[in-house]
Amino acid sequence: MRKLLMLFGTMILLGSVNARADVMFDGTLYYTNYAGANNVNKVAFSYNQTTQTLTMGSGQNITTVPGADGIIFDPAGNLLIGGQNTGKVYEVNPGTGTFTSVSPGTTGQNQSSYHLALDPSGTKFYTSDFGGPLDTVPLPFGTQGSTTAISGDEGGLTQIAFAPNGNVFYVNGNPNGFGNVGLIDLNTGVTTRQYTSLQPAHGLIFDPFTDLMTMFGAGETGTIDQAGANLKTGGPFISDFDQGAVDGFGHALVAGSNSITFLDYSISHDITNPDKVIITGGFNFIDDVAPLVGPGSGGQQVPEPSSILLLGSALLGVGFYARRRRSRSV
Repeated sequence: MRKLLMLFGTMILLGSVNARADVMFDGTLYYTNYAGANNVNKVAFSYNQTTQTLTMGSGQNITTVPGADGIIFDPAGNLLIGGQNTGKVYEVNPGTGTFTSVSPGTTGQNQSSYHLALDPSGTKFYTSDFGGPLDTVPLPFGTQGSTTAISGDEGGLTQIAFAPNGNVFYVNGNPNGFGNVGLIDLNTGVTTRQYTSLQPAHGLIFDPFTDLMTMFGAGETGTIDQAGANLKTGGPFISDFDQGAVDGFGHALVAGSNSITFLDYSISHDITNPDKVIITGGFNFIDDVAPLVGPGSGGQQVPEPSSILLLGSALLGVGFYARRRRSRSV
């Protein structure tokens, strides 16, 4: 039996390698629509790394909130939605679609809430109107937020994002690109601009695959390091980009132009120069996408390589372990 188990594991492992070791990445992308009745949705996707082919399912509606833009997960696994043109932010149960709302700030309560960013502590999240002050909303959800005025090189901002080295970056610009980029002190609201009118500066995230701050906007991607240096831009890949989600394995899914654009940069390690670009239409009025990794991903399952290689390795390991035990008992 031990020999058979070891042989079976070896056959799976060698068969998958010799025949064609397809490496698959599967996940679910959560997204919003800026118009239409069904504005909080999800879609399953699967990417074959070997053949560079993408399979995208049909969008499934979760709920409809009075207004939707930015989308992230809170630590409890609920979706947080920026309620553009409503003066509210929403918490949505992704399973039932039920939702509640609060005002994002104590001032400017009728302002819109667009992009969202979860604080690494998980105790609050941030949002803003385009070119507006920064609102901070406490978690767990249910308490009205507070507002911090923006000063320094900017009078307002669009979004913030956190670097692992402690720097907090901002983008200040209107849809959907050509924003200013720099650093912000969250305690004071003081901004220090590093770049002016960058084409890809609208959506902003940290990518753990490249260890770079990554931007999406106006059909382009851009990167800077955690100090804000070494700017690179690439594209255009499509006429418009809003926000993108990276999976930590060198892939990104970007919303814009009624499409989802898939970027594979797993070989180049450079999202401005991807190995493969796949554009999937049929996502009318798509706006923002929720993170797949890092703050705001809500601990949802990260897309991982398919189990066939892992299963073969595991079975081979069991066979090897059984063989070692037998040799010790002799």
